Amino acid sequence: MVKGVFIALGIMLILPIIPIVHIVTPFGPFIGGYFGISAAASSDRSSAVNSLIFGALTGGIIFVLLTAVAVALVVITGLPQVLIWLVVVVSTLYIGSMSSLGAWYSQLRSAEKDSKNQAQSSAEADSQVEPQ
Repeated sequence: MVKGVFIALGIMLILPIIPIVHIVTPFGPFIGGYFGISAAASSDRSSAVNSLIFGALTGGIIFVLLTAVAVALVVITGLPQVLIWLVVVVSTLYIGSMSSLGAWYSQLRSAEKDSKNQAQSSAEADSQVEPQ
């Protein structure tokens, strides 16, 4: 799961750099969660639990990174601490929840595709059986 979180973080960091794609930067956590969860090992847990764990891990890593940046900003600049920590908390919650939603959507889409493929293959198997 951690590998998928780092893939999601990479996607979130790469999106603002690309000239035309930087417009979708606010959706970066969703897109990162959508593609990052595919690298996570599947488990016996439900898709909702997997996506919540994925979002919590993503939010935790972002919180650690933003906390380091916030401490540096407080020490170096004279910005108000309340404003800086408000941005840290809001950004952490936004990124964690959006990556969780993206991961959940990805898992639901793959489950839907799997069920369609399974239904199609069973229908093909039933049609190949000839009545005697």
